[in-house]
Amino acid sequence: MEIGFESFPKYENVRSNAYWSRVHIDSSFGIDNSDIEEYKAHLKDCNENPTIGLLARRKYITQKPMNYPEYARSNMRYLEKQPVIKELKKNLKSKINTLYPDTKHIRDYIINNNRVTLDFVEKHKKYTAFNKLMIMLKKII
Repeated sequence: MEIGFESFPKYENVRSNAYWSRVHIDSSFGIDNSDIEEYKAHLKDCNENPTIGLLARRKYITQKPMNYPEYARSNMRYLEKQPVIKELKKNLKSKINTLYPDTKHIRDYIINNNRVTLDFVEKHKKYTAFNKLMIMLKKII
C-alpha cells in the first residue's frame, strides 16, 4: 500500500506565523517568550521574502480590526522594545530600501489598495489620471 502526500502550500508557514503573531498581539494576556518567538518568526519570514511577508502581515495583522485594541497596542509596544525585534525590523527596512529603491512607493500603493493579495491577483483596474498622479506624488514625497 502506497501512502500519498499532498503538496504543502508554498507560503503556508508564512501565513501561519503571521496569524499566530496576531493571536498573541490581540490578546488580553501579556506577552511572554513564546509570543516573542512567534513574532520573531514572522519578521524572519518578512526578511527572507519581503513581498510575501508583508502581504501576510497586511492580511492577518494590520488589515483586520483588533478585538482588544488597548491590549493590542500595549502588547505591540512591548514587542517593539525587544532588542531582537528592533534588529529584525531594522534589517527589513534596509532590505526593502536596497531591493526596491525606485518602486517602493508603487509596491506600497498596490499592496495597500488590495490589488494583490496572498490568494490571488485581482483583475486589472484601469488607472485614472488621478491614480497616476497620486503614485507620482508619493514618489516625490
